[in-house]
Amino acid sequence: MAYSPIEQARLLRDKGLKDFAHRHGMTPAQAALAWLLAQEGVIAIPKSGHAAHLRENAAARDLVLDAAQRAELDRLFAPPAGPSPLDML
Repeated sequence: MAYSPIEQARLLRDKGLKDFAHRHGMTPAQAALAWLLAQEGVIAIPKSGHAAHLRENAAARDLVLDAAQRAELDRLFAPPAGPSPLDML
């Protein structure tokens, strides 16, 4: 489960994600959420206090990343080498 998968908006400032999203005609939030939705067995629960962000997040459901796009995001955000503590919200 991914609750607040945008990391309190910190993820949206990542240069690699911003570049990826721009090249593919989506926002960084949509790119991140589309990647999560492409993962088998993952449930994404984005949160937002703004109607515009809610609509932006919902639009990610309609984005389908191809294999090359998923691989690029996998390279940009490699999994951790081992266990790491979760941030407290």
